[in-house]
Amino acid sequence: MKTIIIGGVAAGMSVAAKLRREVKDETIIVLEKTDTISYGACGLPYYVSGENPDITRMNIRSVQQMRDSGIDVRIFHEVTKLDPVAKKVFGHSPEGDFELEYDRCVIASGASPIVPKLSCQDTNKIFTLKTLNDGEKLKAAFASSKRIGIIGGGYIGLELVEAAVHNQKEVVLVEKADRVLNTFDGEFSKMAYEELIKNHVEVYTSESLVDVVNHEQGLKIITDQRTLEVDIVILALGVRPNTSFTKDSGIALASNGAVLVDTTMKTNVKDVYAAGDCSVVTHMITHDHRYLPLGTNANKQGRNLAEVLAGAESDYALALGSAMLRLCGLEFAKTGLSEQEAMAAKLDVVTTFVTSHDHPRYYPNATDIHIKLVADANTGILLGAQLAGEKNTALRSHAYSVAISARMSAKMYANLDLGYAPPFATTYDVTQIAAQTIKARNM
Repeated sequence: MKTIIIGGVAAGMSVAAKLRREVKDETIIVLEKTDTISYGACGLPYYVSGENPDITRMNIRSVQQMRDSGIDVRIFHEVTKLDPVAKKVFGHSPEGDFELEYDRCVIASGASPIVPKLSCQDTNKIFTLKTLNDGEKLKAAFASSKRIGIIGGGYIGLELVEAAVHNQKEVVLVEKADRVLNTFDGEFSKMAYEELIKNHVEVYTSESLVDVVNHEQGLKIITDQRTLEVDIVILALGVRPNTSFTKDSGIALASNGAVLVDTTMKTNVKDVYAAGDCSVVTHMITHDHRYLPLGTNANKQGRNLAEVLAGAESDYALALGSAMLRLCGLEFAKTGLSEQEAMAAKLDVVTTFVTSHDHPRYYPNATDIHIKLVADANTGILLGAQLAGEKNTALRSHAYSVAISARMSAKMYANLDLGYAPPFATTYDVTQIAAQTIKARNM
């Protein structure tokens, strides 16, 4: 049996490594269009900031290590066409065009940063952050820049704001939506905004990028409302799935180009699977397809797909969109549905917003943690949680992820036997205090 995997980063190498462990006689070929595989892209903002001084720490497995384990990794091999009828992939490499047959094909081609058409095309002044090479170029540009423009106020944009602030740069942030961090509810966007202002970041929301043009030694950002002068620009406008090679293959795609898959990562085409940032996930609560390009999803999809390919009955654990962010002096975390997402899904919900301490006030250095919960209005079953605080905050969201996955009610969660000692928590943990305030009709 021959399995060809298109893409060699998170999902692709998770499939390859796990499948090799499970099926010793499988022929596994990984086709990667760059020269780099298996690296921790989520760590790039912290390399740019200087917190991690060594970019090689983000390399998880080398090409040679994977080859030594019995996986045929072929770098600089870009797939340009997939033919499920002939069961072949086509592409090009430094040695010329190639054509390979497969028994099973895994699309793990990832996603690329969205880059609009701009007057300035100078890649020494305009940056994205996706690859190790991107990180090296951006870090070098930081060293010679005083004023940095960042377009996009989502996770990556805000992580790069923090990196710039950490390096004592002047920062300009432009966001098209009416608030930053808009995957969270407004209360948390407000906290993020206030943290940005506290750190002297210029924030412009409800403004659309029109163009970026050269200006003297730097650039001008032109929005629909103003012109801003900066030294460099970082585009953090989200990502687009790398699936153009599936054209005319019959493989079903979402509106944004992501491959549609079921919970076992099967596509609508026999013997073709997909995982990672090139594909959708199924949401645990709403059961619809969502595009959630997160490292956690990519690695879990890859590992579970390998079990499927090895013949096991393995369903990918449905996604909650769990995510974390550090923004200067605050931690943010989210799991499950926000209130705005629950309303969009037409769910009948109740919410609560609570502020309490991470540990008792009589023990030194207690700080506030802010929590918003979303629960079913009838049963009180937890559907979502959002948290923000100075410290000891983000990891507390893990408990809520477990509770939501277990369909636990707020009342059940409030009565869990969680651990307690004054250096760590209050007698009722702050997460339980929030759950105690949920008022559902049938609780």
